Amino acid sequence: MDQLTPTTAYADCNHHHELTPDHEMVDFGDGAFVANKAGVPLLAALNALGLRTRTHHIEKGGHCFVSILLDDVRIEIATVDEIHADRTKYNGKKELLLFWKS
Repeated sequence: MDQLTPTTAYADCNHHHELTPDHEMVDFGDGAFVANKAGVPLLAALNALGLRTRTHHIEKGGHCFVSILLDDVRIEIATVDEIHADRTKYNGKKELLLFWKS
């Protein structure tokens, strides 16, 4: 990742460096913020379904993270056992289950 120029221009929302061609301002109903363009489809889908996000970094081919606020969200980590399906390729893997009301 190239060195990014620090700024306070976007401190009111979530960003600490100048925008690059890989960023854009978005608003999913909770106020404008700076988003990585590669992450907008994921962030839009999560927010449209009622899962609010706080911060993220999504860079194709790079390291990524997304923060989901856990207000009224229940989390479970489970071991997959697809007892109601013929496929078995996921059995034994760990999965993160999120439960919420949309």
